[in-house]
Amino acid sequence: MRKLKNILILAGGDSTRFWPLTDKVIFPFLGKPLICYLINQVYPYASSIIIISHPNLQEKLKKIVDQKALVIAQKEIDLGMAGAVLTAKEIIGRSEVLVINGSDLLDFSFLSDFIKKVTAGSKLIITAKEIKNNFPGGYLKFDEVGRLIEILEKPKIPPSPFFKLVVDYFFDLGVFVEKIIKLKNKVENDCLYEQGLNLLIKEIKNKAVFYYQNDFYSLKYPWHVLILMNHFLETIKKDYFGKNVSISKKATIVGPVYFSKGVKVGDYAKVVGPTFVGENSVIADFALVNKSHIGKDCLIGGYSEVIRSYLGNNVFLHRNYVGDSVIADNVLMGAGAVLANFRFDEQPIRSKVLKEKITTSFLKLGAIIGEGSKVGVNATILPGVKIGKKTFIGPRQIVKEDIADNKFFFDNKLKDNLL
Repeated sequence: MRKLKNILILAGGDSTRFWPLTDKVIFPFLGKPLICYLINQVYPYASSIIIISHPNLQEKLKKIVDQKALVIAQKEIDLGMAGAVLTAKEIIGRSEVLVINGSDLLDFSFLSDFIKKVTAGSKLIITAKEIKNNFPGGYLKFDEVGRLIEILEKPKIPPSPFFKLVVDYFFDLGVFVEKIIKLKNKVENDCLYEQGLNLLIKEIKNKAVFYYQNDFYSLKYPWHVLILMNHFLETIKKDYFGKNVSISKKATIVGPVYFSKGVKVGDYAKVVGPTFVGENSVIADFALVNKSHIGKDCLIGGYSEVIRSYLGNNVFLHRNYVGDSVIADNVLMGAGAVLANFRFDEQPIRSKVLKEKITTSFLKLGAIIGEGSKVGVNATILPGVKIGKKTFIGPRQIVKEDIADNKFFFDNKLKDNLL
């Protein structure tokens, strides 16, 4: 089988829209960083894999990918995807390349058919997926005879149902780089890649559209973690119990479940699958865990209820309700604290992103809590609220709006967290 000379994975973003979570491309599912799933899928189809990384993430990525990919720090972060391409030009030169997004998950087995279009002589291949809902991003526009003429970014009314995926093939990366350089300082940085692509679409005659048919997941906003979590949980087809797993005879396990080594389940606890529990985590007496992802070294304290939620590592619960929520590493919740997940008017839950409140399209969505935060006893966090990193919520507080990193919230007042 013919291989692509280069696959370029874009991982240079700063994950701003992913706040209060961080590092989308290495966010873990079932104990493995997201980018590992991408690399393992595309590895058979590439002679070389290059990752253009955010500088702050470069060393972590090098350790994660080992020898399977070359990791290069992006030089012009403010240029977004275009900056990644400019950085990659120094390595790839004028060779062929397939560009993919490090925070998008697809079934990359389609590349065997994709390569057939490359072999047939296509110089530019755009990948699209037909979708019913207006997902934020680019949409393909065709002329009256069905030829691709343009990519429109975030149109109010999509010109077609075909959403553009970041799976772009260039016969010669150097040609694309020339377009980016031509437009540099003439268009906004965040659309430089797309505008350069539009120039190529107009000029290259031998181009093609590849229509992707399978599932597509994008880790763009923090609540998307729950969508990917469900995808990965569905891959658990049968029970797995690692070494030294201890399950009380009085507990109830409704599979499939994946219990990593050292997991302990107490008396009258109930775990309903598909559920993943990381190493050395404890599901204490009378606790309920239902269709959730629990990291390693966690304590799901007695009488706690975790429903359809993602918990990172070292999360400690004490008689809490956690519904449809995402909790990052090293978070402590005091006894009786609740993460509410449902509006009584039954409307989709909205959340603020970069000062704009947008719909999440979730009817049930709890809180999203950043790393190192603490929630006091009997506090209530309302649906869709995000709590920043290293932020403390005082006891009995009702949190109605997002709270930034490194804050202390008490008596409806915000102070800097100096601890």
